[in-house]
Amino acid sequence: MKISAKISVAVLAIATLVAIPLSSGASAAPKYKAGLKIAMISKIGNIPYFDFAMSGATKACKEIKCTVKYFGPNEGTAAAQIKLINAVVQQGYNGIMISANDKDALVPALKNAMKRGVAVTSWDSDVANAGRNIFVNQASYDGVATAMLDSVVSILGAGKKGDVGILSSTPDATNQNAWIASMAKQIKANAKYSGINVVATVYGNDDPEKSTTETQGLLQSNPTIKVIVAPTSVGIISAAQYVVAHEELKGKVIVTGLGLPTSMAKYIKDGTAQAALWNVPDIGYMSVYAVADIASKLVKTPVKAGSSFAGGTLGSRKAFIGDNGPEIILGPGIIFTPENVDSFKF
Repeated sequence: MKISAKISVAVLAIATLVAIPLSSGASAAPKYKAGLKIAMISKIGNIPYFDFAMSGATKACKEIKCTVKYFGPNEGTAAAQIKLINAVVQQGYNGIMISANDKDALVPALKNAMKRGVAVTSWDSDVANAGRNIFVNQASYDGVATAMLDSVVSILGAGKKGDVGILSSTPDATNQNAWIASMAKQIKANAKYSGINVVATVYGNDDPEKSTTETQGLLQSNPTIKVIVAPTSVGIISAAQYVVAHEELKGKVIVTGLGLPTSMAKYIKDGTAQAALWNVPDIGYMSVYAVADIASKLVKTPVKAGSSFAGGTLGSRKAFIGDNGPEIILGPGIIFTPENVDSFKF
């Protein structure tokens, strides 16, 4: 099974999804609230993806003279995140930027935070609109799904059929569920993807050990799988490592999905995997500006379509009203190849 290098169409799919006006023109610097404290809450701690996002958040805070602290729960559950939300509110944080483990379960705690004057930005993985002021989305859901489907087609071959397994994060993860749902919709609607037969979806809970176990079970239960799609930076490397460790799978099962270039470079170069992602430090960076704009009352709430959020060196973003309320999009996505993967440092 030969991996086609010609997958630039996937980059276009992500990059051109939404034409959001951007601005990088020079203007007077906005005045942010003095002593601004922001809590960055991830889905789970000890994951490189969130560490890289924190590096971008830290950079933004240096620019606007705020402080940001990273809170990573010990387990990828809504209950663990709710404890952190309540704790940072009690500790007097002015802003929360959260990647949600559950779209709905976090809403009461986040509504309480906003009622007490805390600005709330969801990023990476959204919560229901009632639980946040704005969502900083990395790329549109349909665009991410299209990029992954285009990668699968490039692996199987145009017009060819093949069984595909999905290794996701948690069953309640907003972003992964939205991408998977969009993939299913596009497979049904677009003849280009008609050969893709998704036989099973399993969940590794963004835990390396469980992701490896789920990969093993997925392949043992479905030995005809040709491609594993892992829309999670933990799952994709676990699946790639499993394939490499089993000689009988090499060249027969290819892994694709969303992964960090620094983690996936080896597997991209040896043909085990394909991977795409967005600039992870940039989403942390943009999220700080978004929550700081709201906490400093530079953007009024409720956020309306056309509201402008400062973006520092990334340029400003205009809010639009998505299916789940106001959001801004980082964009564009990046397809990593053997030729470009070493140029990315996250």
